[in-house]
Amino acid sequence: MSDENDNGFHRYCQAGMVYINPDDISDYSEEIKIIGNPITTILDGTFSRKQCKILSLAYNQIHSLQPRALQQMYSLVELHLDHNFLDELPDGIFEDINPGSPTLTHLYLQNNRLTTLNVGMFSRVTSLTYLDLQGNPLVAISEGMAAELKLIDTVLISLHQGKE
Repeated sequence: MSDENDNGFHRYCQAGMVYINPDDISDYSEEIKIIGNPITTILDGTFSRKQCKILSLAYNQIHSLQPRALQQMYSLVELHLDHNFLDELPDGIFEDINPGSPTLTHLYLQNNRLTTLNVGMFSRVTSLTYLDLQGNPLVAISEGMAAELKLIDTVLISLHQGKE
């Protein structure tokens, strides 16, 4: 199901999408929501140059993001990747969103399958003020990563407690 308001600034797709065709999404949509679909992979260039402020890919079946899936999203402020099946994030996934002038302030990664956070993962997203990592089976955060997280105003996180 798709719905676009009169001005073309909102795009909503729910249930049934298996693949995201970038040509089906206007470059000028301010908000893109693709929710509750059997989508498993977000390919390089899928959202390149889209000018949306809010991108929600929550409640899908996403297992992987290719490193350049979000490149050149110059206006992106809020990214929802929560409630998927991500077990890792590719190196550089956040580097190319808006190089030189980051705008991303809110990142929702809760309820995925992330077990580790790589040092430098969020270092280029200097505008990040809110990060939600709750509900992931995180087992460790490296010392360098802990220092990176301290620069973010609000970090919601829970470490996985394994059986002894």
